[in-house]
Amino acid sequence: MESNETASVILEELERVLKDEHRALRVLDRDAIERAAELKLALDARLRKTEPLAADLPALKRVRRAALDNQLLIVHARACLQSVIGMVTGDNFTTYPGTAPKRAAAEPLRLSVRV
Repeated sequence: MESNETASVILEELERVLKDEHRALRVLDRDAIERAAELKLALDARLRKTEPLAADLPALKRVRRAALDNQLLIVHARACLQSVIGMVTGDNFTTYPGTAPKRAAAEPLRLSVRV
């Protein structure tokens, strides 16, 4: 790392990592998601050693938006996985922000199907 590294350079790199993370989240690529998490931590440490300028504000806003979008994907993926696990095990309760816990799957029912 250069001692005079600018925030704008780090923010550009962070934007690329967030785009990669977004793609990984959409396909649930665990290895790529973990790589992105490690890179984000390293970039955060580097960014904390800089002084962002007023000119960096648009990049900061884009990074914030991308991070929020990725967070929403993570929350959605987690809820979907909890629901699937509940359907398989029959004993999972899902909770979404702002809602009360509810049963993930209805009680089993018997179907008669003739072919």
